[in-house]
Amino acid sequence: MNLLEDYHVHSNYNDHSARDLTIANVVKRAESLNLATVAFTEHVRISSNWIEQYLQEIVTIRQITSINLVPGFEAKILVDGSIDCPDYYAKNHFLVASFHTNYTKKNVWLSALQRAIENPCVNVIGHIAPEPTFQIEKHEVEELAALMARHNKIVEINAKYHRPPVSWINILINEGVKMHLGSDAHRLDEVGRFNNILDLVSIADKARLAGSNASRDSKSVQKT
Repeated sequence: MNLLEDYHVHSNYNDHSARDLTIANVVKRAESLNLATVAFTEHVRISSNWIEQYLQEIVTIRQITSINLVPGFEAKILVDGSIDCPDYYAKNHFLVASFHTNYTKKNVWLSALQRAIENPCVNVIGHIAPEPTFQIEKHEVEELAALMARHNKIVEINAKYHRPPVSWINILINEGVKMHLGSDAHRLDEVGRFNNILDLVSIADKARLAGSNASRDSKSVQKT
């Protein structure tokens, strides 16, 4: 979890971000912050008709910046667990899968999330947290975390929503789930801004360190 890497940044290719959130302006902002990596993860739908223009703009600007620019998308997890992104782009680009609709029923939510986790096109599970209408029990979090680890899914620590829940982080780390940071920026001043999730980063770092120490102690005991 590198504070100089932002893996969830939007642009003005959607209809609700700031109009000056152009790809060029995002890169200038990232350069001023000395960011090393920016992943553009614009909201996409199967019906989106701007995708090629968006990708080409990233490719063009990537040639004139030292920042590692990752072209990608954020797509909705639909009620049946499918991803609202054209297959070709889902298979060939960085993909964050997130809930943007409340399904209200726990079993529906869990089933959709499990299918998204099992989808080989999905790289990251974005701003994950249960809906207000239900709670996810500890054993259910453990099962989800084990599934994420098995399918090599990354869970983002999301600055916009302050997620995942604090109680989930130790479980995710203990199950071997990798995590990274995402500002979920919809305005220029949000790019690379992680101040409000430093508490979550600290919890994750401590959990990872505790796990590393436990593993080292176990190996030491085995040698003796």
